[in-house]
Amino acid sequence: MSPASAYDRPTDRARPVPFALQLLLHKKTRTAVAAAGIGFAILVMFVQVGFYGAVVNTALAVSARFDADIVLISPRFAHLGATGTIPAGRLYQAQSNPEVAATVPIFIRYADWRDPETSARCRLFAIGFPLGAGSNASPLLLPGVERQLKRLKPTNTLLLDEMTRTRCGPVDPSGRVEVRDLSAQVVGDFTMGVGFLADGAILMSDDSFSNFFDNHRLDQPQLGLVQLTPGSDPDEVADALRESLPRDVRVVTREELNEVQTRHWVENTAVGDIFGMGTLAGFLVGVVVLFQILSTDIRNHLPLYATLRAMGYTDRKLTLYVLEQAWIYALLGFGPALFASLVAFPLIQGATNLPIFITPTLVVGILFLSLIMCTASAFASSRRLRRADPAELF
Repeated sequence: MSPASAYDRPTDRARPVPFALQLLLHKKTRTAVAAAGIGFAILVMFVQVGFYGAVVNTALAVSARFDADIVLISPRFAHLGATGTIPAGRLYQAQSNPEVAATVPIFIRYADWRDPETSARCRLFAIGFPLGAGSNASPLLLPGVERQLKRLKPTNTLLLDEMTRTRCGPVDPSGRVEVRDLSAQVVGDFTMGVGFLADGAILMSDDSFSNFFDNHRLDQPQLGLVQLTPGSDPDEVADALRESLPRDVRVVTREELNEVQTRHWVENTAVGDIFGMGTLAGFLVGVVVLFQILSTDIRNHLPLYATLRAMGYTDRKLTLYVLEQAWIYALLGFGPALFASLVAFPLIQGATNLPIFITPTLVVGILFLSLIMCTASAFASSRRLRRADPAELF
């Protein structure tokens, strides 16, 4: 049997040419500069969305840590910085429900703080609660607080949030400070972080709270935490309490309280709007920068695109090449922007004590925004491909 002819051998399928990648590699310096511009726009989005996340973390900094299934609030409640008060008797009435395990009054106010050593003045978020007889339970889910509750029994003692701004002190090793012009003693610490809410936070007993705030009546707490028995449905119990309690209190689940807090900080304050607009600005900057880059690249390579069109390439295929370039630019800019954010975010948090973090959700979200940004630029700039006329080659 004669050997097979070379013409009879199966030929390998032609491999597609990575046209978009070859265009970018043709001028590496120009591509690097362009990727840096895209990376800067992505970095702006990282920072702005990170700060926006810090606004959301601020909204939930306290409410998400309440050890409660249901919360009693005033009808005048707007947010944790403007709560109004409720009658303490409503907590005892709530305990008549068989599915209510316990209730705890919570006292909340802003406190003027002064370090007598440096005269530094700050505004701290003060939280007071009763120290139950023989109970080491804390109404806030904060690590390390329960073992320090005994230290709060002496009047005018308090625990200081470690994420309080450094300038607030206390400088004195004994922890001596002034709260609303009254001498106080820092006897321990905890870690919470209240973000934009205040310069820091302090925890104290209800007796100390009353003493600091002009003998505030202990039968007028700002909030009432309601803890349910295991297996109880918070929504059903909340409905039952709304029916049984007078209208001088509002009954909300913890999730509903968190929604109120988030809505206030994100929608009703300028802080949320500022960082939301900052994210949009970064997005638009990236769209414009990449549009200019791709438009210039198409103009410089019009003869090449015209040749491809003469060879039978469709407008859809040529647009796909431009889209591939845009996506490559997005990936080239995203990597350095992510690295810069990983370095910058801890520095920002350390300098400001704001709850700003790099999370997987943030990374995926910014990558998605980057691809949308570059896709929009690609479709906008691909209109220039109409000028790639094969007739002009001759």
